[in-house]
Amino acid sequence: MNVKTNNKLGNLLVIIAALFITMVSFVKNVTAAEDTVINERWGKPTVVLGSALNSTQRAETLEKFGVNTDNVNIDVANGADLVKYLGYGSGDDNVMFSSVMVTRENEGKGIKVNILTPENITLITADQYKNPLITAGIADATIQVASVVKVTGESALTGVYKAFEANGEKVDEDRAQLAQEELDTTQSVSDSIVKNATQKNADENLNKADQEKADEAYRTQLNQTLVEIKQELAALKDKQGELATKADVEKIVNDALAKYNLSDYMTNDDVNKLVSLAEKYQKTDGVLDKESLAQLDKLSDSFNKTVDKLSDELGSFGEKIQGTLNDNQGFFSNLWQSIKSFFEGLFN
Repeated sequence: MNVKTNNKLGNLLVIIAALFITMVSFVKNVTAAEDTVINERWGKPTVVLGSALNSTQRAETLEKFGVNTDNVNIDVANGADLVKYLGYGSGDDNVMFSSVMVTRENEGKGIKVNILTPENITLITADQYKNPLITAGIADATIQVASVVKVTGESALTGVYKAFEANGEKVDEDRAQLAQEELDTTQSVSDSIVKNATQKNADENLNKADQEKADEAYRTQLNQTLVEIKQELAALKDKQGELATKADVEKIVNDALAKYNLSDYMTNDDVNKLVSLAEKYQKTDGVLDKESLAQLDKLSDSFNKTVDKLSDELGSFGEKIQGTLNDNQGFFSNLWQSIKSFFEGLFN
């Protein structure tokens, strides 16, 4: 190889090296920019502390969230907020312990919930918060829940609503109160399902770890059932231009329970609670609008992935929990998907 060729090769290597360094620098700058993106509607995340917390407990709660007073906005949820948003309670500030940190996300991100202190939130799971939040009109947010003392967790939704309103986003009180009824109903019915399923499947002799996975799978199936009920009600209304009849609602509820393999574990009282809830969904403005349905689509994906994972871990018993109908959409949901695909095709 002559000197001229060597020089050309050397120049080429220099150019390649320069390009590589430029690309690395660009990627680092983009990553840094992404890490420091601030939501322009809210700015900093908002922490809403329970009014019952003393100064020491407030500091401990902020530590649980991994933040300090400089990098979040802070507000307080009190007893009056509980009555306003949830429609019940004495208004006593001394019962408000659970706290939340709410980060507003870009459109399309959906709802994410993480309980940072599961040992202290004794009644409500992270997934059980998600459906009610969408019912209340909350969208595209990451919500972290924490408490430094043991609490049931029902009042955590109050903090989320307070955070949204503190940032200029109005929360509809009718939807918020229906969301609380949904949370209470979900918790009650899921406990009933788990109890009945455990009794009926006693011969499976599950160990403690597998029983906990089975319980989580049943609760998630109920959460997905509520998503399905909302989707079916919205599709039926779109098809016939009016609200579903009581018979329609009962059919939608029972079909969804059968689809997600829960019918055998439901009492008549459980079913009636879901029918009553479903009737209120379609009579409360906004609950079945397109924005809420878009949030529910993302939620459905999350629930199905959870059940798939748990079912795989439980083997043959997991198949029994999952049922045989999970791959089939309801009639009205199929119709709704067809309508959406038709109009998307027109404009694409």
